[in-house]
Amino acid sequence: MKPPRLLAGWLCIAIGFALVVLLGLGAFDPVAAPVGPATSIPPLLIAMLPSVGFGIAMFAVGVWLITTRKNK
Repeated sequence: MKPPRLLAGWLCIAIGFALVVLLGLGAFDPVAAPVGPATSIPPLLIAMLPSVGFGIAMFAVGVWLITTRKNK
């Protein structure tokens, strides 16, 4: 049986990947509203930063959980 740490790591990776993909497909709206005109891309990227950052952070935590194992 696999340790719970590996299971949690793979679960975090799957959640992070799914969140970024769903944001890319437009299933979720950005958390923040764009602060500039709709004709430029930087305000849109800044508005999506918190949502995408959370997905990337979940992915990073999953990788950390998988790669660092406790020494017994």
